[in-house]
Amino acid sequence: MSTSPSAPESSEPSLNWTAIAALYVGVAFGIGAMLLAGQYRNAAWLALLGCAGGCTAYGRVLRRRGQGRIAKRWKWASGVLYAAFFVWTGTVFLRTLLG
Repeated sequence: MSTSPSAPESSEPSLNWTAIAALYVGVAFGIGAMLLAGQYRNAAWLALLGCAGGCTAYGRVLRRRGQGRIAKRWKWASGVLYAAFFVWTGTVFLRTLLG
């Protein structure tokens, strides 16, 4: 069954909070393990990705509540965090590649 573009946003499937909680438990465990192993840069990268994903999910929750203007700010924040991650990892990759 397809939905038309004019369908209300409430027809969107809701977030699976159990899966989200399990994901962030894994992220927290991964960050902790990396910090214990002394891999601070990788822990920071994982934290950036976790924060960006959280901003995206929260923006989606706000949009479903009808607060589109605030939701857009959260989506922009997630975009900034994702951009920071990709620029940082890209520069590290290039420095590694070019020696």
